[in-house]
Formats: sequence, C-alpha cells, structure tokens
Amino acid sequence: MKSPRFAALLVSVFLVSGTASLAQNRSKLNIAIIPKGMTEATWPLIHAGAMKAKRELARGGYDVEVLWKANLVDQTRSEQIQIVDTFTGQRLSGIVVASLGDEDIGRSAYRDPVSNLPKIVIDSAFDADIPVTYVTTDNFRGGALAADRIAQLMEGEGNVILLRYQSGDMNGEAREAGFIERIKNRHPSVRLISIDQHSGSDPRAAYSVCEYLLSRYGDRVNAVFASHENGTAAMLKALRAFDYAKQVYLVGYDANEQSLEALKSGDIQGLVVSNPFRIGYLGVTTLVDYVEGQSTSTVVDTGVMLITQANIDSDEVAEAVNPPIDEYLK
Repeated sequence: MKSPRFAALLVSVFLVSGTASLAQNRSKLNIAIIPKGMTEATWPLIHAGAMKAKRELARGGYDVEVLWKANLVDQTRSEQIQIVDTFTGQRLSGIVVASLGDEDIGRSAYRDPVSNLPKIVIDSAFDADIPVTYVTTDNFRGGALAADRIAQLMEGEGNVILLRYQSGDMNGEAREAGFIERIKNRHPSVRLISIDQHSGSDPRAAYSVCEYLLSRYGDRVNAVFASHENGTAAMLKALRAFDYAKQVYLVGYDANEQSLEALKSGDIQGLVVSNPFRIGYLGVTTLVDYVEGQSTSTVVDTGVMLITQANIDSDEVAEAVNPPIDEYLK
C-alpha cells in the first residue's frame, strides 16, 4: 500500500554519490529521459542537470548520450507508458522516467523482464517494497515546512486554506499530507477551514477555484498554502485582484520568476522548493552507477528547502532555483 510519508522510505537508506566511478574507454551508454511534460519550470532544470552529468561523466571516460523525450504539453499516464514501452524496445543502457504515478510504470521500473533494461524513477516515489532506485524529493517534509512557516507568520493562531493540486498526483498528495499532519500535531490553534479544493493544471480553472475560495472565506482566512506551482500562481493573482495580497499570507510550492518576484515584494511569504537540477544530475549518475555494477540506494533524497525574504539572495537558493541552465542546454 502506498503511503504519503516519504520519510518512511528513507529508513536504512544511504545517499549514493552523485559521481559514477571513473573509467577509461567505456562503451557508449544511451540513456533516455522521459519527463511529465514541459509546461512547468521544473523540467528544463532537470534536463540541464542531466546534461551536466553527461559532461562530467565524459571527463571520467564515459560516452553518455542523453535522449530527452518530452511533449510540449503535459502527457497523460497512458501516453507516458507508451513512450516508455517504445524506448524499452530500443538499444538503450537505461531509462530515467519522471512517472505520472501509474503503478504499471512503477512496478516495471527496476528491470524489464524481456529487455533487461534498468530504469530509474525521478521526481516521484512509489511503494518502498518495489526494488527500484528513486531520485526524488521528500515532499511530505516539504508540506511540513510550509505548515511551520504559516504558523510562524500567524504567530500560531488563525484560519488557513489548503489549495491542493489534483487527485492522483503523488507529489502533491504527499505535500498536502505533510502539511495537514504538521498543522494537527504541532499547531493546534491553526484551523484548516478548507482542504477539499484542487487547482489542477489549467491556469484558468485554477483561478476560478481561487476566486471561489476568496469569495467564500476572504473575510476570515489568514493564510493559504498552495501545494503546486500552478495553484501558487493562481492564488497570487486572485489575492491581488481581491486586494488581499497584503492581508492574507501565501506560502507556495516550487518557484519561478513570477513567484520569486512576488516573494521579494512581499505578496508571497514563503516558497518551498526542491532542487530539480540536482534531480536530473543524480538521475543520470545513479543510473550509470547501476549499469556499471555499483551499489545504489533504494531512495536518493535530493533535498527540499524553504525560501523567504531572509535567504532569497543566498548561494543555496541560487543553486536550487537559478542554476546555469544556458550553460548546459545549448
């Protein structure tokens, strides 16, 4: 049975090194990377991280070809499974896939019984009993960080809206579960007045949901946690339209240029972010380690952090949200 508690996956797990062993005159390694789409800022960062790994591995004697397969729009689960199946029939060394959460991908993600093709799952984590390496973010902890930030902003007391992402998205559901659990266990005077609305992936639909929430709860809500980039953008727009941006605290998930500028201006009070660049980098290097017969962990945690006005200009934040993409995606 799946659990939103990513932390349970980390029991007895050690962090693998991001650099594969150095070797000379290796045969060519063809690695396919299949993201969920290209509509979010996350995916170019993951792509750039993978290309950095390719460059560094080349210096160690590995000839790695990265085959990036992404649609301009987000894929459905069935479309992604078809892409994985197509690559499985080709001459590849392995596949790195950011699964949409379908069990068919997860349960075949270690080795395909016909092609003997190893796969690494990035960005999402499945049941820990499935023997696969996951390169992913502790989304449950990310939700807990958001809860602590909101409680801090409200000085431990107030009314909060949780704007979910969409049903079936494992990352979003883990963030939301972490948020709710932390509020209930550590911040008993914080009241969750709405937890059943979803932003979804369509910006216009997300804005309509935010309008509804502010129309219904705007006179008594003190803070909002949006568990996805799209929901964060929609809620920011709605708070500004309702003239609530300076009255209602907003903590979002993931960062882009717009949300970072809003953080600087004070219209957003916190952003919980992963490190997509590191996810792409470790996805490739972990797969190369595996292909070369080295020991790899069941789960590789790529880290999660909270950005506020106090640390937005730090080197740590710059590495997570503004890595040198252009240097690797030419």
